[in-house]
Parts: sequence; structure tokens; C-alpha cells
Amino acid sequence: MPPPWRAALECIVFGTRDRSWLLLALGLRLGFALSLGGRFHQTDEVGFSEFAWNLASTGTLGKDGAPWATAPLPSAFFAACFRLFGTNLLFPRLAQAFVSAGTAWLLGRMTASLTGSPRAGRLALAAAAVYPFFIYYSGMVLSETLYLAFAVPGLWWLCASLQERGRSWRPAAAGGAALAAAALCRPEAMPIALLLWLAGLVACAAGLWSRKALFAAVLAWSLPLTAWCARNRAAVGVFALDTHGGLTLLHGTLLFDENEQDTGLAMAALEKMPFYQKSLSLPLPQRDGVYLRRGLAFMRDNPGRVLRQWARKAVNFWRPYPRPDKAYREDVFSHPGAGLSRTGLVAVSLVCEPVLILGGFWGLWALRRRWAELHPLGLFLLGTMAIHVVSVSQMRYRLPIMPILILAAAAAAAARLERTP
Repeated sequence: MPPPWRAALECIVFGTRDRSWLLLALGLRLGFALSLGGRFHQTDEVGFSEFAWNLASTGTLGKDGAPWATAPLPSAFFAACFRLFGTNLLFPRLAQAFVSAGTAWLLGRMTASLTGSPRAGRLALAAAAVYPFFIYYSGMVLSETLYLAFAVPGLWWLCASLQERGRSWRPAAAGGAALAAAALCRPEAMPIALLLWLAGLVACAAGLWSRKALFAAVLAWSLPLTAWCARNRAAVGVFALDTHGGLTLLHGTLLFDENEQDTGLAMAALEKMPFYQKSLSLPLPQRDGVYLRRGLAFMRDNPGRVLRQWARKAVNFWRPYPRPDKAYREDVFSHPGAGLSRTGLVAVSLVCEPVLILGGFWGLWALRRRWAELHPLGLFLLGTMAIHVVSVSQMRYRLPIMPILILAAAAAAAARLERTP
């Protein structure tokens, strides 16, 4: 007979219907959005809002009267909220509450489908419904929530196609299209998808996936990305998804020590450097190319230092709570705690992050016999980590892989509960 605490926990988790968990997820997110109101909380919200306001008022994705090459979907989503309801940050926050709650529901369905366990699906839905950082970022006018909303179904449909060995091209095409949309939210999804397509070639060669399914996935993925790159070529003169990668690489290499203290400190140091001052006379795409080459040159000339930076960035990526020593500005544009103290943020993190990280890796190991069909999950995790170990890294950038860890942890926990009377 199970102990009383376990019986009560199982009654709460498995006795509560999916609809109730979905309503709880939505209620928590709406309540948090309302508590945030219309002010800025993360400094990056300023940039997203500026693009969205410009798009809503002029129809052009850009600022200062000129088009920019940047990921379009978050700005388009926020601009639609501004056009429909008014230029108040509360409205995109409320809209994202629905998106995030829907993603939690999708994650539950995905887990049940890929593991074959309805109990695992219910566990994943419950965890995603109350996971504090899904709730937190649903309230921020940033790209994270929309990125998850496309990455989760994209990975699900690719794994579903692998499960059926690519008999139908439709799930693969849907997965490719969803991952393209994810890349139009955060361009880091593009190189991660390339890793998935390379693995798809191996799966085809091994007879585990059909060439028809791989072709459909790559075609559905490449067409929208090519179209956006072509737009950027016509508008700003660069065939790329955005023009931000070079500056990011500089922050993670040449300016690593300053960036570890504060991004503003890193920018202040960069602005004093002669090559940066000289680059300001160039158009933005060429400017970013200068930064990219400078960052790559630093990596080539300082291999030992770069390896030490990578080790520190790997720790930053996997740390279970926000750094208490990192500077956070509190002003009209920055209020990242959203009313919670630094100690409170650490406490909330320590309640959930170690359990989900360790449980997620335990679950991924338990699912190792099914890696032939579930390998997109592991590759997405590795690709996300690799990008941020090379560029810039902090706990925030782990958010896109948390659905994978939740899925795996739920699968392992459900299997253990079924085996243990």
C-alpha cells in the first residue's frame, strides 16, 4: 500500500483532468501578467516593443525610419496586440498567457503521445502548468514564449514521423514548418535544425526514416527562412535571418569578463574600442560582419582562454538558480525581479530547477532504447547548449530545453510509479 503522501499526490496529479490543469496554467499566467501591468521589466523588452510599435504604426519592421533584419514573428505578434487593443505592454502580456498555457497543454499531449503513457502526459502537463519560469517569461515582452510555442510541436511532429518511419510526409513537413517558425522567433533555431537534418540523413541511410519525409521536412523548413533572408537582402543588403550574431559573439568572447558582470558594462567597454568606433560609419549588416570577424579572430588567437570561457558558460547555462552576484539595474526600463527579491528568485529556482534537470537527464537515459525515434529531443538540447556555450550564456537561455527535460522526467517518474506499488 502506498504511503499517504504519495496517494494524495497521485490523486491531485492524476485525478485532476487536463482541462483543469489547462485552466490553472492560464489563470496563473493571466494573474502574473496583470500584476506586471504596462511597465518594462526586462531591458530587452525595450527593443522588442520598439520594433512592434514601429510595425504597428508604419507597417515596416525596423526603427529610426529604416527597415532592420531581425526575427519577425515576435514583433509581428506584439504589433498585432498593439493594433487591436492599444499600445500598452499589458496587452501582449495577456495574449502570451494564452500562448504559454496552450504550449503547456501541447507538451502534455506530446509526452503522452511519444511515451505511450497518459500518466506521463498528465505529469508533464501539471509540471508545465505551474513551472515558474514558463509563467515568468509568458509575462515578458520577449521572444521566449513564442519560440517555445513553435519548438514544442516542431519536435513532437518530427519524433512522431520517426516513430512511423516516415510513412507519411505530413508530420515531417509540419515539424519542419514549425521549426522554421521557431527560427523566425529566435534565429538560434536555424543551426539547431541543421543538426537535426544531418541526423535525418543518417536515419535515412539506416532505414529508420524515409527520404520522402526528410525532403518534406527540409523543404517546409527552408522555404519560409529563405523568403525572410531574401526580404532582408532586398531591405538591408544581407542574406541572413538577422544582424545580431556578431555583437553577441563579441560579448561572449572579447568582452566576456565585462559581460559576466553586466551587459551594459560590456557595451561601455566596447564603445571605447577603436575598431567599434570605426565600424559605426558602416551600414548595420557590414558592422555586424566586423564584429563577427573580430570575435572569431579572438577565438583563433586565444584558444586556451576561450576553452576556459566555454567552461564558465557551461556552468552558467546549467546553474540551478540565478547568479546572486550579477548586477541588475533597477530603473524605468529594468525591474527583472517583478516584485520578487533576489533571495526569493533563488528560493523559487532551487525548488524546481534541480529536480527537473536531474529528473530530465534520468528520464533521457531511461529512454535511451528509443533514441532512434526520439533523437531530435537530445539534439535540440545539445544544440541549444552548444550555441550558448560558444556565444553568451545564462540561466535564461536554458528555457527552450526545459520542455524536453520535463517530458523526460515525467516519463521516468510515471514509469517508476507504475512499477512501484
